[in-house]
Amino acid sequence: MFEKKLTAKIKVEGMHCNHCKAKVEAALKAAKGVKRFTVSLEAASAEVVYAEGKTTPDEIAAAVTAAGFSSAAE
Repeated sequence: MFEKKLTAKIKVEGMHCNHCKAKVEAALKAAKGVKRFTVSLEAASAEVVYAEGKTTPDEIAAAVTAAGFSSAAE
């Protein structure tokens, strides 16, 4: 079955080092419906490709928040 993929940008506050970046990446990797992502320490954000109907940008941001960072879908 074809799965439609969408892209969301997630703003991440409080990410100051590569260890922080790795924590955000781990949270995204574990999040349901996330297919791939790119986390930018410099831009304080993540670009996330996810499966439509499996998750939402707000749920993805909540996973990042649960990892200890302030985040929101843009």
